[in-house]
Amino acid sequence: MALFSAYGPPDQSETDNLGVDWVVHYDFEGLEFTQAIEEFRTLIHDLEEANLQTQVRHGHGSSLLVFIRVPRDHLGKMVHQSRVKDWLYGIAHELPVGDDQTVADAESPAEELRSVYHAVTWQKSLGGAGITAQHGPWKHVTAAIPLHDPAANAELLRKWSRSVLLTPDDLDAIRALYGEKVAFYFAFIHCYSTFLFFPAAWGVFSWLYLGPYSVTCAVVNCLWCIVFVEFWKIRETELSLRWNVKGVGALKVNRVQYVWDKEIKDPITGETMRVFSAHKQLLRQLLLIPFATVASLALGTLIVASFALEVFISEVYNGPFKTYLEFLPTVLFSLSLPSITNVLTRVALRLTKYENYRTQDQYDLAQTSKTFVMHFITAFLPTILTAFVYVPFGARILPYLDVFQVRGMSHSLNPSQVHIDTSRLQQEVISLSVTAQALNFGEEVVFPYVKRVLLQKWRDYREKRETSSHTRNHSRQTDRLLADLPEEASFLTRVRNEAEADEYNVHEDILEMAVQYGYLALFGISWPLVPLGFLANNWLELRGDFFKLSLECQRPAPIRADSIGPSLQGLELLTWLGCLSTAAIVYLYRDGMEQVNTTSLLLAILVAEWAYLVVRFAVHTGLQKLTVGIQRRESAKRYAVRKAYLDTFSECASPRNKNKVRFQDKVSVYSTATDVKTGSEEALHEGQNGNGQMERFWSWPQQETADAGVRLIKALGSESKPVKDAKGA
Repeated sequence: MALFSAYGPPDQSETDNLGVDWVVHYDFEGLEFTQAIEEFRTLIHDLEEANLQTQVRHGHGSSLLVFIRVPRDHLGKMVHQSRVKDWLYGIAHELPVGDDQTVADAESPAEELRSVYHAVTWQKSLGGAGITAQHGPWKHVTAAIPLHDPAANAELLRKWSRSVLLTPDDLDAIRALYGEKVAFYFAFIHCYSTFLFFPAAWGVFSWLYLGPYSVTCAVVNCLWCIVFVEFWKIRETELSLRWNVKGVGALKVNRVQYVWDKEIKDPITGETMRVFSAHKQLLRQLLLIPFATVASLALGTLIVASFALEVFISEVYNGPFKTYLEFLPTVLFSLSLPSITNVLTRVALRLTKYENYRTQDQYDLAQTSKTFVMHFITAFLPTILTAFVYVPFGARILPYLDVFQVRGMSHSLNPSQVHIDTSRLQQEVISLSVTAQALNFGEEVVFPYVKRVLLQKWRDYREKRETSSHTRNHSRQTDRLLADLPEEASFLTRVRNEAEADEYNVHEDILEMAVQYGYLALFGISWPLVPLGFLANNWLELRGDFFKLSLECQRPAPIRADSIGPSLQGLELLTWLGCLSTAAIVYLYRDGMEQVNTTSLLLAILVAEWAYLVVRFAVHTGLQKLTVGIQRRESAKRYAVRKAYLDTFSECASPRNKNKVRFQDKVSVYSTATDVKTGSEEALHEGQNGNGQMERFWSWPQQETADAGVRLIKALGSESKPVKDAKGA
């Protein structure tokens, strides 16, 4: 709690973004002067050619920060055109009234920043500047990001630290700040955590009165898993309709990396479409099968070898240093796993690129699917081996582990004399649900925070030492650029830190929750208190993830999405496997492994699968009937809109007389409520009214931005000496 409560209200001077919409971080370390200057001039030319205003300041080391602002009229036109496109593709149902020159106010910071993102990154043929970080001619552009809103982030985090559950207004505030893609993750973890209240209470009851491996507890747990996944699918649809993003994937533009075979004209829209052969792509996607096989063999072999070595040392070996050698398998596994995972991740990235997906969403989904396979193997295989190999059949396996004939054990040990501790599975599940969750939180939130603070202190100390030991001999204009103005110093410090922060990957957080759900579905029956531990963890996890997003990572572009992606299919798979695993664990462990009949075990698994299919169908049908009002309201809304068009089409007012959306009609990212205006609320650029500091920041003439950047490149390059004067220098 101290970590969150210390995140208090920031000073006003630290929250003002000075009218900056976007920031491009250009790193010219190691480049020749001529190449760096040419690339920077091209960067500024492309941005200004796209009707964007620019300013430049120096970053850390040999780098520059290019600040971008979109003129309000141009941005308003882009917002209106985006809404018209939504209507054409059936995403939105209300036709935006106006023409190509209509200027519309954005309803949230995310909508405004999304248009800015399009203006910066879209290809020139679509009206953008074509600046794609770390790709093509912009491989030295290390980041192109929007800036955080510290005041809104601090207010949300303070509010959440005093509440147990999120409200719909909280989710709307996340959507208003970060877009639907991030909002769907927080909606999912909130829904999942809310559902955990029942299994947590039921787990306490089962632990006190039913004990582990109870048939009643198993049935209730499986039923809960099915209900949760089916409910989330409906909740996901409801949110996509509420946020007007259902089917938004049809709007996504081509990736810059996309390679097409031919261009065809759409017979309906008349637009030119770039097409890649579906046959070729299918053949490339089939490479996923050998990749999954190799990944399974590589990770599986490592896990099985570590597991066998651990069992050998703990159960078979009685030689010297046994106490210390018991830690050897864990150490070897921990050292080997990152290397193998990194290699497989690089192979997965290359494979996903080779599959040549048209949109970034399709690319992300394909990469997430491959990552899910690796997470499944590394997260669940060790516990699966414990539950279904070591404990049931350990007495038969142990004699064969004496591969080195230590003390001749394989010839003298009778399998009937070997006693396997059946509580090992429960101990492992307890460790995963309590210790591992705490360690993951520390690794994900606390350690990066401490590292960032220490790195910043070291950087400040080094810069002060270098400043005191070097005297700058540059022109007056260059000295003005190298020295931060007092009113800009705190702002520029924050921007430099954000530009070098880690990228936020929402898919990683979703996968983390999917893995946690997998532990509960697959092995929760072993220890009924697992949901209680996960519930306590998720209260911290939700706030910790927002803390990480708002303070430790770059602000992601407000990308729209209508689901949590392939993780939903992963949840369905884990639910099915969870029902089978639960049935097998109850059969094996309920009577203490006294009688294990393979035929009866397979029959129990088969009955569990049939029961899963029947219950899933019944739950799906029942929830659909209970929530049919959502679809009815959506249909009624569409009908009402079209009826209104039919009645008033001939009486449409002039588009120039259409009232603009004012901020009091927007989603508030401060109070997390709608239609309420407080003194602390501001629009993204509300500070333009008399904000002299912002005006001074943008007072440099636009035509001097490129020249100012060139002076900074020469000055910074001559001080740090990483920039070469000429070829071979």
